[in-house]
Amino acid sequence: MTMVSSSLLAAQPGRRKTMTADRILPYVLIAPAVIVATIIAVIPLIYDVWLSLQDWYLLRQPTPVWGGLKNFRTLIYDVSLWSAFWRTWVWTLGTVAVEIVLALPIALLLNRDTLVARVASALILLPWVMPFIVLGYGWQFLLDSQVGTVHFMLRALGIAGDSSVLNDPTLAFTVIIFISGWKGTPFLVLALIAAMKAIPDELYEAAEVDGASAVTRFMHVTLPAIQNTMLIIALVLGILAFYSFDLAWIMTKGGPQSATTILGIKMYNAIFNDLRPAYAAAISVVMLVVLAIASALSLRLRRAEA
Repeated sequence: MTMVSSSLLAAQPGRRKTMTADRILPYVLIAPAVIVATIIAVIPLIYDVWLSLQDWYLLRQPTPVWGGLKNFRTLIYDVSLWSAFWRTWVWTLGTVAVEIVLALPIALLLNRDTLVARVASALILLPWVMPFIVLGYGWQFLLDSQVGTVHFMLRALGIAGDSSVLNDPTLAFTVIIFISGWKGTPFLVLALIAAMKAIPDELYEAAEVDGASAVTRFMHVTLPAIQNTMLIIALVLGILAFYSFDLAWIMTKGGPQSATTILGIKMYNAIFNDLRPAYAAAISVVMLVVLAIASALSLRLRRAEA
């Protein structure tokens, strides 16, 4: 008995070291990811907040000086910024609406285990993976008033005149919202297909036995099962749209007559045209706060409905 106790006591330090190593190992394994995330996300965010509190006009001083809330007071009275702010919300909600309207029927069509559906599901990713610069210049060519195929179709329908729709302050914004939604549609399509394939066949069989039509099965079986996926993916796509810059800048550069100037372009102009990087940082901080609040409210409303 004494020998067994002595052996256990002798083994205890080694066991304690093993338990300590087991506790530390998970933190060691995730440390590289945490370090990378800190470098590429947290540190730039801290710098952005710090910069938004500086007074830095490049034509007046080469280095930033403390300005406190000066930039935030300035943006409150910036009429053009408020116009860009509301335009960005229209852009965001319009983009997400186009993505949902296009993605849902396409996902229903491709939710089949056939060769054609599998090939189409792979090809539909092309708009999503296409770089914005290729996408923007490609659509510019299609909408060109001289050689654009889409322009000729729009003119035949009476929507466009002799000039490109991108030169029309009324139509330009609507057109690039559609293009923005068209680009994001494939991502939502694949997410919806995955969600549909996870629905048990027994639910559809039971609905058919009860005499439910295809529309009824969609409304009472498919839609409730995919709505959470649709909300989460739409929220992600909405965040991407809210921070957009590339497409609107490539296609219209904020014109004509500032009709497509969204916050991303406003921020770009503040840095490179107005030479006020601190003011641009203040705009980005406000965008982050507004988007965080909107996302939190969306998720809270969804939980309340559930």
